[in-house]
Amino acid sequence: MNTPEPRSGTPEAAVTPADSHGAIDLSARGAAPAHKESAAPAGEGLHIPLITSTDEAGFQDVVSTSQAVPVILVMWSSRSLESKPTLAMLEDVTREHAGAFQLVEVDIDKAPQIAQAFQIQAVPTVVALVGGRPVPLFQGSAGKDQVVPVVSQILEAAAQMGITARIAVAAEDTVAPIPPEHEAPLAAEEEGRLDEAIALWERVVELNPRDEDAKSHLSRVRFAARAYGAHDASDPAARADALFAAGDAQGAFDVLLELLAATTDAEERDALRLRLLDLFRVAGSSPEVSKARTRLAMLLM
Repeated sequence: MNTPEPRSGTPEAAVTPADSHGAIDLSARGAAPAHKESAAPAGEGLHIPLITSTDEAGFQDVVSTSQAVPVILVMWSSRSLESKPTLAMLEDVTREHAGAFQLVEVDIDKAPQIAQAFQIQAVPTVVALVGGRPVPLFQGSAGKDQVVPVVSQILEAAAQMGITARIAVAAEDTVAPIPPEHEAPLAAEEEGRLDEAIALWERVVELNPRDEDAKSHLSRVRFAARAYGAHDASDPAARADALFAAGDAQGAFDVLLELLAATTDAEERDALRLRLLDLFRVAGSSPEVSKARTRLAMLLM
């Protein structure tokens, strides 16, 4: 993704939007002072929401806020399958930055004039507002690892323009709320009802295949059920779980990869593949996981 830096000086009358197919006139809005609710004594953060939403009526306040702290504007629609995962990812990034910028969500079905002003061609579309001026970020889906460096560039550019305020955040503001559909499987998991938790997490993933948090929980619970519950001693893959539980992730990966390489049975290969993916999610990012993923991809070709 390319991230143009905002330029200092007088705001332009026409600014290229995220799709590069039109312009939005924010010159008048760019000079608006920050609204009084945003003001805070020196040394304190701005008393505004870390994550909020807006429509046409509230857009002026968003532009005013961007004079003091960078704003990332995400325009989305419930009709877009990519919108909800993008919103969730951006909310995570916003919480992790703990007040460095504000995330503003715009449902273009409820605020069509904003979509028209930015000449949105696809959703989600993400634009930064810095000093009242829009800076195109990206359209469609994007990985968190792609977005975080872009956000860093926006914050650096804002600092060069003297936009260095932060939002006052409480500890609870940096913790993602628990989705309602996660409550039942989490309760089963915490109470040790692992088989029930597995079934509930599988249902959540079935309904929302893009829910990475649910997939991670499912992988952890499936591993716990295999490693610490009753298991078939004759299962050669059980040795992988024992190694992983003992902290030898590389050894666990090697066992499963060797078993996968040694069989041509489609059902058995798929079961081993899913088992590896479970361990990859539990292990998280590491050189061992990257190496094992590469070997898995080669074996599945």
